[in-house]
Amino acid sequence: MFSSADAAAFDSEKRAELLLYLRELAAEDPREIWRKETEMGLASGIDEIFHFFFDDNDLDRSAVGENLIDSKEVESIDGVKSLLDAMLLDLPRGGDAAFVGHTLWPRLRAQAQQALNIFEASDLPSARPLPLSSAR
Repeated sequence: MFSSADAAAFDSEKRAELLLYLRELAAEDPREIWRKETEMGLASGIDEIFHFFFDDNDLDRSAVGENLIDSKEVESIDGVKSLLDAMLLDLPRGGDAAFVGHTLWPRLRAQAQQALNIFEASDLPSARPLPLSSAR
């Protein structure tokens, strides 16, 4: 596994944020999570998930050593991104309710949970998901 020096080179805040989003996507219905976070003044919802995975980060092979440990993590995130992308093609202007109600949502939940399991199996302390109530 990784040494403590390798772990120190990781962007632990970005990795923790990634895990928070994966936990939201693994939830049966994250709208309650998003509502509570919005009430706390946080930006939350499907739009933020899309920004995180597609606009704000390169979560591909180039992220190995920065936010991701290995190809298993890359492949698990690729699976999440592929399902999100397929849903976006069906719902280009869809909101939270439309995405949670999409026929691909159960597959997305399963893929996000699989990704969480892979991340949790790593030795990095930041790989353990933070509580959903943690501020982003």
